[in-house]
Amino acid sequence: MEPLIFEPYLRPVVWGGRKLGDVLGKSLPSDAAYGESWELSPHPQHVSRVAEGPLAGHTLERVCDEFTSEVFGPGRESPGSFPLLVKFLDCRELLSIQVHPDDRLAAELAGEPFGKSEAWIVLDADPGAVIYAGLREGVSRSDVEGHLKTGTLEQALHAFIPHAGDCLYLPAGTVHAVGGGVLMAEIQQASDATFRLYDWNRVGTDGQPRELHIDQALASINWEAGPGSPIRRPATEMEDTRPLVERLVAGPHFEMTRITSATGPMTAGTSGCEIWLVLEGAAKLKTATGYAREFRCGETVLLPAAARGPTWMPVGQGVTLLKVNLPADSQGDA
Repeated sequence: MEPLIFEPYLRPVVWGGRKLGDVLGKSLPSDAAYGESWELSPHPQHVSRVAEGPLAGHTLERVCDEFTSEVFGPGRESPGSFPLLVKFLDCRELLSIQVHPDDRLAAELAGEPFGKSEAWIVLDADPGAVIYAGLREGVSRSDVEGHLKTGTLEQALHAFIPHAGDCLYLPAGTVHAVGGGVLMAEIQQASDATFRLYDWNRVGTDGQPRELHIDQALASINWEAGPGSPIRRPATEMEDTRPLVERLVAGPHFEMTRITSATGPMTAGTSGCEIWLVLEGAAKLKTATGYAREFRCGETVLLPAAARGPTWMPVGQGVTLLKVNLPADSQGDA
């Protein structure tokens, strides 16, 4: 099976901007502010469709159902629904201060089949950008409720200045917000269960304040989690022929590895179904069956387990790639 490229779904939002088009080359449909490009999605709000190749027009769900062993590997069963949603985000303004429920509470409070743990990779950050991740040490539920009454919730949160290359893992139950000019990739469980605690007193596109979900959010917070800290990109020089490999996330729902190379080839397709995102630069993906396509910053490809001999070769000044794996138990039992 050839690598699979899907049509991005571009979502206008009140906190978005224009970097999805200006920086990542997405074709924005209008002059509106766009905050999200859904690269790979099984979610009912938008199910991705194959953009090119023999399976063009097929939905992600149809591909997974009809070609289960080719996508996930021999002897695997379909997971029922593809478990991840992959996005690029342009957070020109601050997102709401929010929290996502875990698998148990998502069904109970949001009617979603599973919760939403996620991870971010910062591609670019303007001066003045900020990320809020987790509660400050010692902050209790009563403290949060007090800050909600006075409109000072950000004072209860851990904050840091983001830099290009930062990776932040946000398990379900972590209070968070991001904005002020942050362009990033997001890997998450395929859920839209989001509970807003505070939205900076702004209004939505309809001129009305956006809905808050105080009770559900308070019930979803992991009060023992504490502050969240980013994994910073190492400041070491990279050898010309040896890729730099960084294991970033090894969670129960997905695993993430960043690979940077100036000239040397990089082998892919060694661990079942893989999702690859180009974070910087460009690279050509080739397979033993003759497939060859160049991918540039902002593009995403699903590499099925049945792809034969896939290899990445940097183009130009080099490339930074993000590889996303499903844990073995998310790809069906062998």
